[in-house]
Amino acid sequence: MKNRNNGSRIFLTELMFSIFFFIIVAAICVQAFAGSFAKSKEAGTLTQAVNVATNAAEEYLTNDDFSCFTQYYDDNWQKIDDGSNATYKATGIVTDPETKGKCQSIHLVVSTIEDEEIYSIVVEKALKE
Repeated sequence: MKNRNNGSRIFLTELMFSIFFFIIVAAICVQAFAGSFAKSKEAGTLTQAVNVATNAAEEYLTNDDFSCFTQYYDDNWQKIDDGSNATYKATGIVTDPETKGKCQSIHLVVSTIEDEEIYSIVVEKALKE
């Protein structure tokens, strides 16, 4: 008796290769989407940190009796009173000039509550005599 080859083996092999190719492409796409989601979250956090630091810097520049501060923020970047439920914090340290005629400066740091720096800026202003 002769063995008849009706093409089912070739079809199943082709189907297995197609499924394997689809699985590889799907894994690459899922990895790309997960990476882009993480980058998007990091960019959102950086944007909020820049906004907080910029607002503090503008307040420092317009206020003559500005002092050192620490402010706490929750997950949604809403200001809260204490650091017990905080996720982020902003700290400003004012440095007076050593000699007359120099500029006063503030070092603003926005970080996580575990002190991982997100954004920092140093702002200087001339003092009124």
